[in-house]
Amino acid sequence: MAKKGMERNSRRPGRKRVKPTSSMMGEDRISKLPDALIVHIMSFLPTVDVVRTCLLSKRWKLLWYSVPTISFSDHTCPKSQALRKFYNYVDNFLEHRKRGMNFIPDSVITSLKLRVDHYRRSKVCRLDKWLVFAVENKVKELNLHLWEEYDEDDEHCYYCLPKTLLVNAIYLTVLKLTRVELDSRYSFSFPSLKSLTLNLVQLSDIDVVDKLLLGSPSLEKLRLICCSSKTDHEIQIHSLSLKFLEIEHIWGVVEHIEAKNLESLELFGVCFNKANLSACKAIRDLSLTCDWGMDESSLEYFISNLPLLENLTLSNWYEFRLDRIKISSQHLKRFNLDNSASYIDDDDEMTVIIESAPKLESFCYKGSIKLSISMVESTNLLNGTFIILKRQQNYDANWFINMMNFLLNLNCSWNTVSLHVGSVEALIVPESVKRVCRSPLVYWEHLKVFTECKPERESALRDALLWISPSLKTLSIAKGIYF
Repeated sequence: MAKKGMERNSRRPGRKRVKPTSSMMGEDRISKLPDALIVHIMSFLPTVDVVRTCLLSKRWKLLWYSVPTISFSDHTCPKSQALRKFYNYVDNFLEHRKRGMNFIPDSVITSLKLRVDHYRRSKVCRLDKWLVFAVENKVKELNLHLWEEYDEDDEHCYYCLPKTLLVNAIYLTVLKLTRVELDSRYSFSFPSLKSLTLNLVQLSDIDVVDKLLLGSPSLEKLRLICCSSKTDHEIQIHSLSLKFLEIEHIWGVVEHIEAKNLESLELFGVCFNKANLSACKAIRDLSLTCDWGMDESSLEYFISNLPLLENLTLSNWYEFRLDRIKISSQHLKRFNLDNSASYIDDDDEMTVIIESAPKLESFCYKGSIKLSISMVESTNLLNGTFIILKRQQNYDANWFINMMNFLLNLNCSWNTVSLHVGSVEALIVPESVKRVCRSPLVYWEHLKVFTECKPERESALRDALLWISPSLKTLSIAKGIYF
């Protein structure tokens, strides 16, 4: 009777039996995807995890043979026993993939990434063998990242690339090298190479960069980052195919860049005063963060002779700084000025004169409030962004006087102005300062302010901003600081 009562209770109106869903039953929904989509998903995983999927089911047993990307890293293997296991694992994997290509038609390899954080000279033969495997299997993208250990003489153990890679990698399109040594013993041959990144690479010969570019006739993108040289020499770059060039903290002077099809140039932390860039007339994007060591007129002349320039970024860098900049560019659309390296020193004032830039749409400044900007050829479409980095515990009268001068010195016709400040107190002008300063200070119509503002201070901030510019038509205050 008790059992029948329980059955009746379970059938009462209003109670519905919960039907088990596929997620509750642990249904394998991924396996219902097409093989091609599964292989694509696995191509984003480390190879060790990809191989483990062969244990899931019979269907997954051979899928890992079709994953076109290979990625290995020994950063979790600091102990010698673990390192030996890592090298053996890579050897075994590559041997299995090589065999798999004989009976699996779509078992192709397009990308090989090797990160070896514990490289030793005793492992040269193993690395050579892995790179030969990449060349023989027509790999298109190769990323070799080494972090060598010191030898007994406390010297870096740089790895020299094998000849097979340098002369036979005819299918390679993307090459990234970190902590290796390049010399010109062999003639480089990379006929299909489109993108080359050299990071912390040691250049053994004075002409290794020239020969590398000569052997890469299709190269479009070159990045040289923190490269060094055994002998002090000046860097010269000659290329007809190069479109994007980035040089950062390179050891040596960039003397000459001859790349008539170059569209984008970025120099960071290099000496600019001796660089000859007269042949680069096709530049559209230019970013310079340099030790200038030059007079401003040379920079002004260089910029004015770039007929296609659209995006310009200039940044001060440590000792040699720019204090006065005059811009004349007929196609310039965006101008970014970064003075953050010297913003702590309030005595460093920067003057910007936009002499002729009829197509300029936006101006962005980052630094202190010691800035003066004027535009000879004005436009009503200019949007200005000003990121003020100076933070203070107490904003005194001197701060607000300097702030008033900063606002008065923004002598341009602005469409929209965006102000980024670290504290809302930096903009709330006290009554004592208002009594000695005239208003209106500026004639803006649209203003956006980004700061950390508590709700109870927002009203005071709005009153201060309307006092600064009574002509405002729109005013928005948003939380957040763009640093």
